[in-house]
Amino acid sequence: MNLEEFIKRMKRIRKHGYIKSTRGGNTGIGYTLELELGLKENNISKPDLGIIELKAQRRGSKSKITLFTKDKGAWLIRPKEVILEYGRTDQRGRLGLYCTISNKPNPQGFYTLLAERTFYVRHVDGLDITAWMVEDLAATLSTKMPNLIIVIADRRVDSTGREEFWYNEAYYLEGVNEEKFVEYLNNGTVTVDFRMHIKSGGSVRNHGTAFRIEERFLPDLFSLKIDLLGSELNDILSRIKT
Repeated sequence: MNLEEFIKRMKRIRKHGYIKSTRGGNTGIGYTLELELGLKENNISKPDLGIIELKAQRRGSKSKITLFTKDKGAWLIRPKEVILEYGRTDQRGRLGLYCTISNKPNPQGFYTLLAERTFYVRHVDGLDITAWMVEDLAATLSTKMPNLIIVIADRRVDSTGREEFWYNEAYYLEGVNEEKFVEYLNNGTVTVDFRMHIKSGGSVRNHGTAFRIEERFLPDLFSLKIDLLGSELNDILSRIKT
């Protein structure tokens, strides 16, 4: 489906009003939208822009999404040593480190710190655990999400407890707003997740250090934001590079 057809279908969906979710749980909002759009894959095509990823979110949602994962060259202390020093044993008897880190110390003593264009995970005992250059993080975000379409829906629950969605806003987003990204790194809006454990053989299973953000803040990270349902189609297409 190209962008023009997507906009036309979205305007029809908006007029339809509330639509019953076709799947329970968090993924219901995206799955239901895909069915209404007739999409077999969760993306929209646009000449010379390749594939534009499509995301649907509940209005005001505080659910988090992963922006990207980045470990290469970041560890100042070997991950296994970090787990041995600060990890906890899970229900499966594995020693691991699974936690979310923001700009305030978490229960494990980790917090994030931005200093002179370097973004650290530091422990309250004074050790720097990981470090990334801000420019590298912004470039990774730009590569991972060069452009994006976000559809926002109001939600309600019927008498049986089933969710219903009214998909009434859609935005095209492009280009990393580095100033806002740095602000969100600094104030803890963008968080870091450690997700690793020591396997039975002694090696580390690292699922990737994840940079995450609440869905409602995601549009702020882009420098170009176009209302796909509140503007004329020709104006929209002229503003998006072809």
